[in-house]
Amino acid sequence: MSVEESLKKVCKALKIEFDPSDTQDWGIVNSDPTRVAEFINYYKSADLDDEARFHVFELVVASYNDAILGRLNKGQVKADFAELVKESYNVPNLKIVRDYWKEIYNKENFPVGKLL
Repeated sequence: MSVEESLKKVCKALKIEFDPSDTQDWGIVNSDPTRVAEFINYYKSADLDDEARFHVFELVVASYNDAILGRLNKGQVKADFAELVKESYNVPNLKIVRDYWKEIYNKENFPVGKLL
């Protein structure tokens, strides 16, 4: 399945409008700090191919970063995110996402990097 086909499927499931010009930074462009729990649940329960798994993980991380900034990272969402990050170490291609956020880490704008 192509990147575009994969993202169209994810967009349909998550009710996100698909924009072909957003495929490279899809997870960052579509982040939503109020939907972190929903995105984590989708990541864990949907039958995702490697391409979709990569993009949905990026969506979760970007959304959680925004949740930290908006002080919405509490309770079960915080625990679920920590568990997801731990599990992501068993998926080799997710290292790219973790490394990206670690590289741009700073306390003011990209605090999630410290948690990866």
